[in-house]
Amino acid sequence: MVGVRSGKGDPLRHPLRQLADGGAAVGERLKRAREKNQLSLGEVSEVLHIPIKQLAALESDDYSVFSAELYARGAYGTYAKYLGIDTNISSRAFLRSLSSVRERIPLTLHTPATFFERLLYPKIILAAGISFLALLVGGYIAWQVQSFWRLPGMTITSPVSMETHERVITLEGFAEERSSLTVNGENVLLQEDSKFSVPLTLHVGINAVHVEAKNSAGRIRSQQLFLLRT
Repeated sequence: MVGVRSGKGDPLRHPLRQLADGGAAVGERLKRAREKNQLSLGEVSEVLHIPIKQLAALESDDYSVFSAELYARGAYGTYAKYLGIDTNISSRAFLRSLSSVRERIPLTLHTPATFFERLLYPKIILAAGISFLALLVGGYIAWQVQSFWRLPGMTITSPVSMETHERVITLEGFAEERSSLTVNGENVLLQEDSKFSVPLTLHVGINAVHVEAKNSAGRIRSQQLFLLRT
């Protein structure tokens, strides 16, 4: 390690007492001590492993090159100690110089996000959107499957009794909307309220009536009636 030397080769023990201008700035004191010992910034940088840019900044009282105040303190302490001017007086002068240019940063306290704020996180919104889309697609597929396998709705409301004396009766009921209805193989038109009404002529004895409803998927619901005319 290169030792600090004076112009006559004697170690520089107390340069602050040797400097004529005791009120010089902190950086000026470092520079004078270095020049008094006939040292270049490159020589000091090689020995202390401190970048020349930072050494020059310390001599210019410019601490903006340091990413944190801690690094500025460490570099100054090492540099001042190497030059032999690391005293309480110089340390206090450096701290005063550092505090005068210190950036005031307000203290920000971390506050936990509320439940609703957490819901607004992009990942949660994306997951919710994907889940909602999956539900829609799944529901549509389930509805299609159900529509395909489900039998069409059909209800016969009249006649209530399977025995009658009448020659002509009316077969009435409801069928699922958009389904096709047949009675004994004959097509029957549904009314606007999905109701149907079909007159039937009965012969004496047992009359078989076959009612069939078919939906768009081809599924068929059928019902067989046996009407007795006496």
